[in-house]
Amino acid sequence: MRYYALRERRDVERSKWTGSFYFDRQWGLPGVKCPTCKETWAAIGSDYPTVDLSSLPEKRELERAQCVPWEQFVELRQRVLPLVPPGAIVEPGTGFGALTGRAKGKFPPVVIHMPWILLIQPALVARLNGLTGTIPVPTRFKARPEVAGLLELEVRPGGSIWGADAGEPCRTCGHEYSDLPLPPFGEMRLNEIPTVDFARICRTIVVVSERVVERLGRELEESEIVTVDVTGGALAQNPHV
Repeated sequence: MRYYALRERRDVERSKWTGSFYFDRQWGLPGVKCPTCKETWAAIGSDYPTVDLSSLPEKRELERAQCVPWEQFVELRQRVLPLVPPGAIVEPGTGFGALTGRAKGKFPPVVIHMPWILLIQPALVARLNGLTGTIPVPTRFKARPEVAGLLELEVRPGGSIWGADAGEPCRTCGHEYSDLPLPPFGEMRLNEIPTVDFARICRTIVVVSERVVERLGRELEESEIVTVDVTGGALAQNPHV
């Protein structure tokens, strides 16, 4: 099965879609200052909108952006870990809960943002039946009803990409060191094929299978989104996927 990254078309002079939003995640682990590598950092793209932290006594502390010492981060992470799904990557900056904020304008059927956040219109949820690797989660935007109904697709880690793990991670905090940027979409190739239809192959890149493209092809075109084949030689190594 072939896999595709999604990106907005660049040849659109004037889009008919005027939607915009300002949002945040309900909760998030703080950034950290590592005592070993001395880096101060927080990851982006590691988000789990299905995870509800409202039962934790520390929920207020997880509602504000902050940077904490490593020991304090470890304590907070230990409180969160029993609530996250199996296989989740939980690191500094990991976000939890629905997107909250304000939205306005006219949104397409499929929305790509930053580009690791995927949202869809409610009418498309039924089209995802039978596809694996994603869970639609209602957003909590303050907006007109037709905008407030947008759903975010939670996509969990799966597969991998050449060059995404080129750095040597810190033995304490896991921060990776690499001077190599990710390859552009046109040159991106999978190292390991995912086993599901939606997969986050690194923090900031989501890929979808050919089955997703077949089902949502018309909506992707209408949304001014193009698909970029990233399968590469990984398919030859895993011909039965």
